[in-house]
Amino acid sequence: MPRTPDPGLEGRIVAAALRLLDRGGESAITMRAVAHEAGTTTPTIYERFPNREALLREVANRGTDEVVSALQPLRRVETMALEYLRFSCAHPQRFDLTVETFGSRFVMGEPMPAIDLLKARLTAEIGVNGSKCEDLALAIASLFIGTARGMVAAGSDTHHARELRRASLSALRMLLRAFSIATYPGKASE
Repeated sequence: MPRTPDPGLEGRIVAAALRLLDRGGESAITMRAVAHEAGTTTPTIYERFPNREALLREVANRGTDEVVSALQPLRRVETMALEYLRFSCAHPQRFDLTVETFGSRFVMGEPMPAIDLLKARLTAEIGVNGSKCEDLALAIASLFIGTARGMVAAGSDTHHARELRRASLSALRMLLRAFSIATYPGKASE
């Protein structure tokens, strides 16, 4: 009797790769190590993912999905930024992998759900839209990717990390105010 395909196997493979990533970084993700961690065989991994790069893309997608899930319930941009920093510092290996894919996704015009969520929040919070919203979202993403990278390097619970966090939040407030004034010129006198 032929075996029936396991519909949850791909998810378990990606979850196993994420555990390896968390423990040892991207270099820990080998097809053999993932197979062992997932309780399957290397040929089975290759049936689902043609190569390591395809598996890493799916791991990065899962990491992005986790970030978006953490940010989705938050309505204010500043709260989202704080959660992004917390999440990135709590999962530095996942952060590194998702940031690696950020630039390539942007250049290739691939979906960027975290940026799309940020743009939606910016429109709701300060009324910015169109190319101004796109510019502001990319500026905020760049600011907080850099801040998270610095916080991880400094140690997320150090004085230096707290200073980076404070400075980036100050810059975020200035950006939001500047774009809000540009969108609603009457706010300049407030």
